[in-house]
Amino acid sequence: MGEKEGEVLFDAGLSRRGILYNLDALEISLSDVQAIILSHGHADHALGLPGVVERLGPRNMPLVLHPDAYLERKLVLPNGDEIRIPAPRLADFRRENIEIVEEVGPSMLVDEMVLVSGEVARTTEFETGFPIHYAKRYDEWEPDPLIMDDQCALIHVKGKGLIVITGCGHSGIINTIRNAQVITGIQEIYAVIGGFHLTGGSFEPIIPATIAELKAINPRYVMPGHCTGWSATHQIARAMPEAYIPNSVGTTLIL
Repeated sequence: MGEKEGEVLFDAGLSRRGILYNLDALEISLSDVQAIILSHGHADHALGLPGVVERLGPRNMPLVLHPDAYLERKLVLPNGDEIRIPAPRLADFRRENIEIVEEVGPSMLVDEMVLVSGEVARTTEFETGFPIHYAKRYDEWEPDPLIMDDQCALIHVKGKGLIVITGCGHSGIINTIRNAQVITGIQEIYAVIGGFHLTGGSFEPIIPATIAELKAINPRYVMPGHCTGWSATHQIARAMPEAYIPNSVGTTLIL
């Protein structure tokens, strides 16, 4: 919805309605949820949270996020148009039943069974970020291609290896996996699940390099979703047919 010519504001209301609809449609009870991990601050990942918080009731629920998640963001398109991305508001979470955990580095959750990665080290030559992405810091817009609040969740399945669960994967899926291996000391990757962010003109050129590295890492299962993109998903499926599993809302993987 336009605020002025050349500017678009993301519709935050859809995120709130969508997450509550999906919870009801899938018959998922929030009484089973022990913690919430915010992958990053973009509206399509964050702005459903107020509705979840309202539904939780009087529980001391930890919510883990990176401090940069509160930043206002925007995309500046090649033609000069801007897409504003509203940020989550701390006031929406400051309630007695939410324990906000702001962390830059790794943190443990759920009786030390789930590790949140924190910031992901950028080590590959080809995963260089989102060039049209900007953030407002100290009332000034500045380039923010790396989106440093992007993080993932890690679970170690005994005898099988790590499960890497991403949100959008703005860090780059290979950077994300390599970082997981470094911070855990575990090299075996059992499953990689979530967004790989390989859609669009800025990212489709790195699909071959990403697939080559994925094949070298050799996870048992690969479940790309969300912003991986149609082209990348199909190329991964062709290159790794024994590992690839289609992913959609409601998909359940028992590991």
